[in-house]
Amino acid sequence: MDVRLQGPAILLGMATALCVPEQCLAAWSAVNFNVVAHEDDWQLFFSPGPWKDVRTPGMKMVFVYTTAGDAGLGIGPADKPFYAAREEGARRAVRFIANMDSLPGPEGFTAALINEHTIAKYTYKNTVSYFLRLPDGNRLGTGYPATGSASLEKLRLGLIRTRSTVDGSATYVGWDDLVDTLEMLVRGELLGSGATHSELFFQDSAPSRNPGDHSDHMNTGLAMDVVALRMPCLSATRFVDYYSQRLKVNLSHAESLNKGAVFAVTVSGVTDMGHATRWVKGYLGWLQRTYSHTTRGDGSNCFNSDRPCSPSTCAGCCDVNGVCQWGTDRAACGFGGYFCATCSPTAKMNCVNKACAPLAGSEAIPAGHAFPRPGHAFPRQR
Repeated sequence: MDVRLQGPAILLGMATALCVPEQCLAAWSAVNFNVVAHEDDWQLFFSPGPWKDVRTPGMKMVFVYTTAGDAGLGIGPADKPFYAAREEGARRAVRFIANMDSLPGPEGFTAALINEHTIAKYTYKNTVSYFLRLPDGNRLGTGYPATGSASLEKLRLGLIRTRSTVDGSATYVGWDDLVDTLEMLVRGELLGSGATHSELFFQDSAPSRNPGDHSDHMNTGLAMDVVALRMPCLSATRFVDYYSQRLKVNLSHAESLNKGAVFAVTVSGVTDMGHATRWVKGYLGWLQRTYSHTTRGDGSNCFNSDRPCSPSTCAGCCDVNGVCQWGTDRAACGFGGYFCATCSPTAKMNCVNKACAPLAGSEAIPAGHAFPRPGHAFPRQR
């Protein structure tokens, strides 16, 4: 189903996301996030984790797809858009798992406005899926001519200033704009959820552990590395993708069968809309393997449940727990509702007029240097 974003968007920002009526009344014990580049990534590389989590009572599962996975086709072909077929495959996968232990339920299609960006949203039972629909950057990160040769890689490196979605629903200005949006999405889902436990699952950005991976995978991982750094309360599990095919089989027969079933359902959404099957030898090798490593959270609070911190609610700065600070302290310096900076005493920095500045001599460094403001790319990680 092609759910182009039309009509009024729902303001999310840092507030609770829109949900179907029965979900609005739910108090979740846990909220887990699976953040991937493409619409079949978690099925191939993260399972059997999602298979178990979706079926766990009281757990809410949030799936986030950063790109349209359009392979340079944009919103084409006109009659059967490839990106829409891939989204349908992803939706079928979550419905398939969610219906294992209960009869089918109502589904919800809407749009959410997060950090002033319109994002397609799909809800089903205890799952919610967000489709950011940024153009596929291809494996090397050079992009495709038909979609302006844009990619996550180029946005992160500052080679392009902006990147619009394939359907024109949103434009991201700089790498930090995308990272901030992902963080606000996570905090917004946690806010008011009642959850006492939450984890992040995403693709490993380290070439030493995940060599030869797709550029979109790696850059989605790099974006989530920053979110995990800003939210140390959350455990973060990073997955090996393409390279796992070369590693030893480590799933049981039953786990491999379940993983294969979820991927087959995903593929059916693509083929039913007139596109080639992905049920091929190159993909099937991943069905017997899942490799990852986890960094445990530090036990701190993830968000402020009483009053969300954002540019619209805070004249100072927002700390890592989502609490508004005055923005005048060396340990929490900043303004405009952006993330607080820590002004380094060893570098003889102090917080002056809500900006980190040297005690004497040189030019002031804007507050937020620890978490660069929109328009300033993070340096490339090696």
